[in-house]
Amino acid sequence: MGNKVVVKSGASKELTPQALALLKASSSLSEEEIIDLHAAFWNDFPSGRMDKHGFVKYYEEIKDENDKTNVLCDHVFAVFDRDHDGTIDFYEFLIAVAAGSPGDLDSHLNYVFEMCDVSGDGQMDLHELAAFLKASLTIAGKSDKANKNYPKELAIGVFNTLGVGEGEKLNKEQFIQGCKKDPDLRELFGGGH
Repeated sequence: MGNKVVVKSGASKELTPQALALLKASSSLSEEEIIDLHAAFWNDFPSGRMDKHGFVKYYEEIKDENDKTNVLCDHVFAVFDRDHDGTIDFYEFLIAVAAGSPGDLDSHLNYVFEMCDVSGDGQMDLHELAAFLKASLTIAGKSDKANKNYPKELAIGVFNTLGVGEGEKLNKEQFIQGCKKDPDLRELFGGGH
């Protein structure tokens, strides 16, 4: 489909038993699902690297039906392109697919944190949280066009609730533990009551 693919040295088509076990342990996918995804990935991307155009194709198939404008696609790609080279390998792709349906509250909040931490530094700043909230509110049809500052104000409220200053960063532990203790934050981030 005309995808520009960047080949990274060391990309291997072989799904070793060790890699399969690791992927199975770090996702909710079955061994068969991982093997099927692996085969489809290598069929579509024989170099072992998926660029953003390829990701958009897959994203179209798995996205939330409310995301009509693909507003989260850039965000999701940036999060899972862990080495920031403009492509994702099979393992980064699989984590993106597997993370889309976490089961327990800790896993869900971990996923939300990872979605916010676009820089990949293990911490979330106010700008990252506001960008995530803006995209989420747009998808949910709850963006307030009259108040473009609402996502930032909401992010400031989250930071205040968690006892973190606006100029500081929030680590994963603070985020998860804080959200688990506060029912409003659990509801905001989709973790239930």
